[in-house]
Amino acid sequence: MFHFRFIFFVAIFFLLAAALLYGLIRNLLRICMGKAKKSHWMVFLLCACVTGIIVWGMTKGFERFEVRHVEFVSESVPKNFDGYRIVVFADAHVGTFTGDRRRLLREAVSAINAQKPDAIMFCGDIVNRSPEELTPFIKELCSLKAKDGVYSVLGNHDYSLYQHNATEQQKSAALERTKSLERSFGWHLLLNENMKIGRNGDTIYVAGEENQGSGPFPKYADVEKTMKDIPDSAFVIMLQHDPSAWREHILEDTNAKLTLSGHTHAGQFVLFGWSVSSLMYKEVNGAYYEDDRMLYVTSGLGGVIPFRFGVSREIVVITLKRK
Repeated sequence: MFHFRFIFFVAIFFLLAAALLYGLIRNLLRICMGKAKKSHWMVFLLCACVTGIIVWGMTKGFERFEVRHVEFVSESVPKNFDGYRIVVFADAHVGTFTGDRRRLLREAVSAINAQKPDAIMFCGDIVNRSPEELTPFIKELCSLKAKDGVYSVLGNHDYSLYQHNATEQQKSAALERTKSLERSFGWHLLLNENMKIGRNGDTIYVAGEENQGSGPFPKYADVEKTMKDIPDSAFVIMLQHDPSAWREHILEDTNAKLTLSGHTHAGQFVLFGWSVSSLMYKEVNGAYYEDDRMLYVTSGLGGVIPFRFGVSREIVVITLKRK
């Protein structure tokens, strides 16, 4: 399956960059030759501005990193989990952190461990296309530590669907290799499964669905399997890569109070509060509520294209608070 939407935006990005470069040079020549009109100056300034955004976004913009702090307050939080700290991250896309950018991933891993979390939860898209991208970063990813462990799910990129020249058998083998590597890091990879965490007689459940996206994105979630043996009264944290699944079925078909997602990257471009991802998703970045239930969509740690403007790479520290 081709990631048509991604290919479309990548094509638009490079066509725009080429058009801007052409406009910049063409109008600069007119200005230097003394043949420029007012319109040429305006086009030149516009091209220069957008070119500056692209250059800044692929350098300083991509380097920007934040540790965001959020509280989830609810009567349903078990007494002995009041103050429980979860570090959430998503969309690592480690294949992008090559060369000088490798230090950015190392800094993010250090920042995660520095929070001294009770649990770490990863919401998918650890690679761009291939599990081989993980090999140079095994040491860093193995070093993630939390009292109750690291929990993860797969994102659309992790299914090796975008290896367009590979056979189905090769894609299947690549997927199994990605799963094997995540488990070798010591992570609890949840594939339509759940695990419980106990603390002084109280329990919470971490449920992890496989990707359930809209349009061309993978649809492998199985709610019944994911929620198997979880009591109706339990406090459940749902990990699901694609936030569109929250309204599609998580709110109606599960009792998850807190859902954690990624996928959107907040569009990697935000201008005056508007994100390009809002063209495709209702929930793009940050916290969203329905009664006493919350979805948190993180803007992610990386991206296939190393570009950020108006939205930083991030990890999110969510603290559970009992009302």
